Amino acid sequence: MDRNAIDELFAYTGFAWDRIARVIDTLPPEQFATRIPGSGWPALRDCFEHWVSAYDGWINGDWALGLGPLLYPGAEALQTWERMRAYRVETRQAFTGALDCPDDALYAKREYRFAGAQEQLSRADILTNLLLHERGHHGDLNTMFHQFGVRSFYVDYRYFVTRPGDFVMDEEE
Repeated sequence: MDRNAIDELFAYTGFAWDRIARVIDTLPPEQFATRIPGSGWPALRDCFEHWVSAYDGWINGDWALGLGPLLYPGAEALQTWERMRAYRVETRQAFTGALDCPDDALYAKREYRFAGAQEQLSRADILTNLLLHERGHHGDLNTMFHQFGVRSFYVDYRYFVTRPGDFVMDEEE
């Protein structure tokens, strides 16, 4: 994926995050780490920790890009929404730092060995995968919000393009 497309996808995931954060801000604080029956994730906190720490591991881990020290404060430190939000800010800053490189560094393929298999990936491939990985978990969050009785809201790309300032609920459509 080219740099401009990665930038746009990064902006889009920021748009979606803002809407997700708006919903979490309305929940009682204890619900962030409350177990959710019937969900694939034990709690909202666990889903967030999974994909926010993926940014950190892939960008800073010595097994992947290895661009800086790991930022992960540990699961105990990420029990509150406020701390998770701060951790995400840190990992998004690491992302922009990883993207801020010459094209030859961004697109050069390297050999990686994950789970016993060889993979050829560029920095651009890894950064794109992180953004798409986050996007994949947005549906998980929506399902968990429904378990708490939260109405659905749109984070569709089309709203990012056509109505970026709006917070659109599904019954408004």
